[in-house]
Amino acid sequence: MPRKATRRTKVLSQAITVGHDDILPAHICEYLLALPPGKACEEPPVKRQKVDTALDSSPISIARAHISFSRRCSDLLLQDVKKAVHIQDAGTHLKFGLIRNDRLSMTSRPKSRQGSISATISLKPRDISETAVKILQFNGFTSKHDFPGDIGYVVEMSIECRSSIITVNLSLELLWNQTPSPYLPLRGTADRKISQNLIESFFPIPQHAVDGPAESPMDFYEAAFVPPKDDQDSAFEVPGLEATLFPYQRRTLRWLLAREGVQLSRTGLQVEPLPDDRPAPNVDSFRIVKDSNGGDVFVSDLFQTITRDASFYQTAEKAVKGGILAEEMGLGKTIEILGLVLLHHRIGIPSPGEAAVAEQDLISSRATLIVAPASLRQQWISEIARHAPTLRVLHYQGCKKSQESEIGELARKMAEHDIVVTTYSVLSAELHFTTDPPQRSRRYERAYPRTKSPLVQISWWRLCLDEAQMIENGYSQAAAVARVIPRVNAWGITGTPVKQDVGDLFGLLLFLRYQPHCYATPVWQDLIKHHKRIFQQIFRSIALRHTKALVRDDIQLPPQKRYVISMPFTAVEEQHYQTVFKSMLEACNLDQDGAPITDDWDPEDHEETMRIWLNHLRQTVLHPEVGSYGRHFLGKSRPMRTVDEVLDAMLDQSANSIKNDERAYIMGRLTRGQLYENSPRVKEALHIWESVRDETDKLVATARADLADMHRESGDDDPSAIDAGTGPTETSDSEDDKIREDKGRAAEVRRRLRAALELHHRAVFFSANAVFQIKENQDMTAPESEEYQRLQKLETEGYEKAKSLRREILQESNSKASRHMTKIAQNAQQQTFTEIPELVVKAERGIESGEIADRLDILYGELNEQANVIDEWREEVVQLLLRPLVDEEDDIETTGEEFADSTKFQDLLLVYYQALQAAIADRMDAISGQQNELVKHEVETALRLARQQGGPAPDMMLEMLQRRAELKPKAPISMRGSIGEFRSLQTRMRDDESADSREAIESRIAAEQLKATQAQLTQQNKAAVSLEAEIEVFKAAMNSRLEYYRQLQALSDSVLPYDGPITEDLEARLVRSEGELQRKLAASQAKHRYLQHLKEAGSKSNEPRMCVICQMPFVTGVLTVCGHQFCKECMTLWFKAHHNCPVCKKALKPSNLHDITIKPQQLELRSEALAQEAGQDDGSGRGEGEASSGTAAAIYSQFNNDKLAEIKNIELDGPSFTTKVDTLVRHLMWLRESDPGAKSIVFSQYKDFLNILRNAFRRFHVGHASIDDPLGIQRFKEDPAVEVFLLHARAHSSGLNLVNASHVFLCEPLVNTALELQAIARVDRIGQRSRETTVWLYVVSGTVEESIYRLSVRRRMRHLGSGLRAAPDATSLDEANTLELEQAPLSRLMCKDKTSGEMVDRGDLWECLFGHVARQKASSGCSRDAKSGISPDSSNEFEP
Repeated sequence: MPRKATRRTKVLSQAITVGHDDILPAHICEYLLALPPGKACEEPPVKRQKVDTALDSSPISIARAHISFSRRCSDLLLQDVKKAVHIQDAGTHLKFGLIRNDRLSMTSRPKSRQGSISATISLKPRDISETAVKILQFNGFTSKHDFPGDIGYVVEMSIECRSSIITVNLSLELLWNQTPSPYLPLRGTADRKISQNLIESFFPIPQHAVDGPAESPMDFYEAAFVPPKDDQDSAFEVPGLEATLFPYQRRTLRWLLAREGVQLSRTGLQVEPLPDDRPAPNVDSFRIVKDSNGGDVFVSDLFQTITRDASFYQTAEKAVKGGILAEEMGLGKTIEILGLVLLHHRIGIPSPGEAAVAEQDLISSRATLIVAPASLRQQWISEIARHAPTLRVLHYQGCKKSQESEIGELARKMAEHDIVVTTYSVLSAELHFTTDPPQRSRRYERAYPRTKSPLVQISWWRLCLDEAQMIENGYSQAAAVARVIPRVNAWGITGTPVKQDVGDLFGLLLFLRYQPHCYATPVWQDLIKHHKRIFQQIFRSIALRHTKALVRDDIQLPPQKRYVISMPFTAVEEQHYQTVFKSMLEACNLDQDGAPITDDWDPEDHEETMRIWLNHLRQTVLHPEVGSYGRHFLGKSRPMRTVDEVLDAMLDQSANSIKNDERAYIMGRLTRGQLYENSPRVKEALHIWESVRDETDKLVATARADLADMHRESGDDDPSAIDAGTGPTETSDSEDDKIREDKGRAAEVRRRLRAALELHHRAVFFSANAVFQIKENQDMTAPESEEYQRLQKLETEGYEKAKSLRREILQESNSKASRHMTKIAQNAQQQTFTEIPELVVKAERGIESGEIADRLDILYGELNEQANVIDEWREEVVQLLLRPLVDEEDDIETTGEEFADSTKFQDLLLVYYQALQAAIADRMDAISGQQNELVKHEVETALRLARQQGGPAPDMMLEMLQRRAELKPKAPISMRGSIGEFRSLQTRMRDDESADSREAIESRIAAEQLKATQAQLTQQNKAAVSLEAEIEVFKAAMNSRLEYYRQLQALSDSVLPYDGPITEDLEARLVRSEGELQRKLAASQAKHRYLQHLKEAGSKSNEPRMCVICQMPFVTGVLTVCGHQFCKECMTLWFKAHHNCPVCKKALKPSNLHDITIKPQQLELRSEALAQEAGQDDGSGRGEGEASSGTAAAIYSQFNNDKLAEIKNIELDGPSFTTKVDTLVRHLMWLRESDPGAKSIVFSQYKDFLNILRNAFRRFHVGHASIDDPLGIQRFKEDPAVEVFLLHARAHSSGLNLVNASHVFLCEPLVNTALELQAIARVDRIGQRSRETTVWLYVVSGTVEESIYRLSVRRRMRHLGSGLRAAPDATSLDEANTLELEQAPLSRLMCKDKTSGEMVDRGDLWECLFGHVARQKASSGCSRDAKSGISPDSSNEFEP
C-alpha cells in the first residue's frame, strides 16, 4: 500500500539526543520512513577541471561496515508499515557522523524535501564495528562522485518495524576514486591529509618498509647513476668530433643516447631506437594492496592516489627525454654533450624555412639550444670550434638586439644552425616575450601585438642548461623562460647540482618536466621528507655522475702538488694587525686568550660580532685597504697601497689618539678643580689648575712650533700663504695632490693650535679666578698685606693673559667678520652701493601707444616707490652690520651674554634680509614677468612661522612682509610685456601704413617708446642683479658675525662655575677616570714612539734586534717611551726591581712600556710534521682525529728550501705593498725563470684584494687579466703576455676551463675548502696533460690565517679517514675532495654582504679567532700573563 502523503510534510529541526532506552521521537521515525527508496535527484556538480573521460576513474571499494540500532516508537506511527523500507543512497539525504565513537549523529542535508532533523543516537558496542568507526571519519558522498581521487562513503539504509520497535540498519562503504594517470589533477595539501588518514587506517605501511627523508646532498650524489665499466665499453668514434673519448666518456655517451630513446648500432656509426624489451630503471611509486572485495589495487603513498592499472605512471616516466649530466668538475661534460649532438640528429624534419609545426605554429629544427652563464658563453663557442668544427654555431643575443620586423627571419636563421648559444641573462630579459600577455576585454584590446621571442617560435631538438644549478628552485626569471621553451630533449648540465640541500633539485625537475613529481608541490615536499627510496630511484634513472676518484685510471691527470708557504708580517703590519685584534677583544668582551671577561657572556649575543671581526682580521692580514673597515679604522679617505702609506696613517691615527686622550685627561683635571673652588679647598684647585696651565702652555708651544715648521716647509713666512695659494699656475696631478695634502696638514695644525689655546685659556682663567678667591678670602689672605698685593698682581696678569688668549682664539672668526664689515664700510663711504635708476615714461604718446604708456606709467610709479623703500632697508642693514664687535676694544668688557645679545641683532638682520630678498624678487617679477617660486615659498614659510610666533622676530617679520606686500607692483603689465605690446603695435602700424600719416606717426612713437623701455629694462636688470649680489654680501657678513659671537659665547660658557651636585662619589669617579686616562695616555705615547721608530728605521725596521741587557737577538720585546729596546724576558726581570730604563735611567710606569714583535723576514714551508700536527689535537681540546705523516705528505709536498730563498731574495724596485703582495710578485717573477711560459691563477675570496694586486702588477709589469674584464678569459688563453688570471669567490666560474694555467695561488686559507677546490678545478681537469698542477697556499703566521689553515687541514684529514696509517694515493685524495664538494652547502659558502668573505659557522668562530693563540700558549708552556704580546698595548706584566 503506498505511503500517505502526510509523511512528506515539513518537520522543524530539533536537536535531539536519544539514549539507549529512550523512545525515538515520532518526527524522527516519520522523517526516516518518508525518505525515497531510490537515488535522490543529483545536484549539479561543482565546476571542476575537465578530465579525460576515456580514463577509468571509477571508485574502488576500500572497506565495508554496518551499524544497527533499535528503539521503541509510537504504535500509531508504525501500524501502517507492513514491510521493511530500503533507502538505496541515504547519504544524499542525511549527513552521518560519530561522536566519541559511541553516538551516531544524523542531520538532514540542506534543502531537503522532507524538512530538517538533527538527532544523536547512543550506540552500544555491538551496534557499531571498528571499521565503521574508521569510515565515519570521512565525508559521505552527496552527489555524483566521478572526479579522480575523490574519497567518501555511501550509505544504504533499511528500516524494519515490529510492534513498537523500529530497527535501523546502515550499510557503509568507503570509496576512493581512481587516478589512473599522473597527468590528471592530483590531490592538494588539504586533500592529502584526508587520503593520508585513509592510507594509515586501511593500508598501513609495514614497519620494516617505513622510509626516511632525503635531506643531505649526499642522498643525491649516492643515487646518481654510474655506468659499470663492463657495460658495452667497446671503443667507437664520433663522426665530426676531433677529440678522443675516454672510456668513461663513451659509457656516459651511451647513457645520454639511451635517455633520448636511442642506442648505438653494432657498427657504432649510427643510432637506432631502443628495443622495447630493454630493461629500464624502475621508479616504484606504488605498492599492491587489497580492496574490500579482495582484489589487487595499486596505491601510492607519494602521489596519494589509487588505481587498478599503474602503467600510465610508468609510461609518463619513460616519456621524459633527457636528464641531469652531473659529472664532477673537470671531467669533460662539454665533450660529452658535443658527442651527443653529433651522434643523435632529428630525423624527418622539413627543410629550413618550410611549414612550421601545424598544431603549435612552431618551426621544427634539429638545432640544440645551449644556455650558459655569461662568463662561459665564449668558452662554449671556442670549445665547439675546437672539437666539433663542422657544427654551425650561432650566438643569440636576445630579441631586443633586433628590430621587430626581423624576429621571424632571426627565428628561421636560428633553426638552420646546429647549435645556438645564449646566456641566462638573455633568458631573464625575455620573460615577457616568451609568455602570452594577459587577456583583455574588447574595450581595452591591445593596439600593438607583443613581440614573441624566437626562443619559443622554434621546436628545438635539444635544450641544454649549462651550470643548471643557477635555476635553483625554479622560480627565477631565467628558470621560468627555460620551462616554456619548446624542445624534445632537455638536459641539465652541472657538476654541483645541489647548492644548499636537495630542495634545489626541484627546479631541475621543473625544467625537465618530470611529471608528476615537479608539477605538484605537495608531491615533491612529501618525496624529500618521507620517501628517500623513491627519491633515489628517480635520480638514479635521470642523473649520471662520475667523480675523479672513479675515473682517475682513465683520465691519467698529471699529479697535483700543494705547497703551503708561511710568511711573517713586517713590523708595521704586525703592529696594525695587533691593534685590530685588540679592538676585536674589546668589542667581543674577551681576553687575549678568548675567555669571556664577564660572567653573563652569552655566545649567541656575540656570534655576529665575532663573525664580523673575523672578517675584518682576515682582510687586515691581506691588506688594510681590503674592505671599507681598514680605511675607516685608520681614519683615511684616500687609498693606502704601500706599507709606508699604512705607517703614515697609523702615525696620524696614533697622534690623534694621543691628542684625544690628552684633552680628555686635561678636561677631567679642570673639572675636578672646579669642584674645589669657592670652598676651603680652593688652594687645591689652584694647584691643579696651575699644573694644567703649565702642561697646556707646552701644548701651545708645540703647536706653534709645528705651525712655524709648516710655514718654513711651504717657503712662505706668511701664515696665510698656505691657505691663499699661489695663483692660477698650471700644475700636474701629483703637484695638485701635494698642494691639497699640504693645505690639509696646515688646517690640521691650526686646529691643534686652536684646541690647545682653548684648553690653555680655561686653565689660565681658572687659575686667575682661584687667585681672586684666595685673595678675597680674609681667612686665607689679610687685606692690603704683601701677599694680598702679590695675589692682586697675579690676578690681573692672569685675566689679561686669558683675554689675550681669547682674542687669539677668536682671531680667525674676528678677521673674517672684520673683512666683510670693512668691505661694506668702504662701499658705504665711497657710495659704491648699487643705485636703482629712476623710471620715466617718454612724454610723447600716440592714440594706441598712449594706452600702453599709461599702464607703464603706473608700473614705473610703483617701482620707483618700492626703490625708495629698498634703499631705506639697505641703509638699516648696513648700520646693523657695521656695529662694532664686542671684545674689540679694551674698555668694553664681556658680559657672558654676547651670543644672546647678538642673536637679537641677528634676528633683525634676518628680517631685513628676508624682506629685501622678497622685494627684489617682486621687482624682478614686475620687470620680466617671471615669478621666483623659491622666494615665494620662503616668504610663505616665514609668514606661517611668524603667525605662530616662530622664527626670527615674528612681530617685526609680519610688519616688514606686510609692508613688502603693500609695495609689490600691482600694475597689469610688466616692462617686458610692454615691450612686446609696443613691438606688436609697431609691426601692425607698419603693415597698415599708407598715405594716411596717423599710422606712420603711431609707428614712430611706438618705436621710440620701445627703444626707451628696452634701455630702461636693461638698466633695471643690471641693478636687480647687483642688488641680489649685495644681498649675498650682507648674508655673508651676517653669518660671519654670528659665528664670531657663537665662538665668543662658547669661550664664556667654558669658564662658568661647575653647575651640578658636588659629591664625594663624583670626586672619586673623576680621580679614577684621571688615573685610567693617564695610563691610557702613557700607553698611547709608548705606541706612538714605537711607530716613529719604525718610520725612522725604514726598511731596517724588520731586521733582528739585540737586547742591551743579555746581548741576544729577540723576537718578542719591549720598547720604552724613551726609545730603548729590550727582550721581554730581561725587561720583565729588570722591572720587578727597578722602575726605570736600564740605559738612560728615565723613570717608567708600566704604561710606558710597549710590546713589540720583530719576526725574521723569511719564508717558511709547512712541513709534514706541521700537517700531521694539524690532523691531531690542537692543544685546545678541539682535535678532530689523527693523521699519519704519510697522509699529510700526500696533501703537502716537499719543496726545496734553496728555491724558497731564491723567491725571497728577488729584489723589487719600488715600495712595499705588504707581505703577501710582495711575496706573490716575487713568486711570479721567480716562475718566469724557473718555469718559462707558465701561467697562473690567483684566487682570493675578496674582490677588493684582487684590485690591490692589479695595482702591484701594473707597478711591476706583470701581465694580468680578470674574470670581471671584458674578454678577460680570452686574453688569458690567447695572449702570451698575460701571465696571471685573477679569480674571486663571487665570480660565476663553475665550468670555467683554464687548463693553459699550471699554477694556482690561494691568497688565503679558507674554512670552506670547497671554495678553493672549485678554483683549483679550473686547472686540474681534462686537458691538463702536459704539466702538473701546482697549488701555492699563502699563510701569515701568528694570525687567524694560521688557525683557519689548521682547521681546514683537520677536515681534509677527516675526509681521508682517521684510520689511515699509510700515505693515501691520488684516488683517495680525489675522493676526499669530492666528498668536501658534495657535502658543502654551496649557496651558503659566502656571506650575503658582498664586501665580506666566506660564511663561517658558529662552531668554528672561536677556533678561527683564537686557535693559534691557544696552540702557541700550549706549545710554549707559558702562563697566561706571558702571552700579552697578543694584545699590542698590554703591559700588565710590569705592574709593581
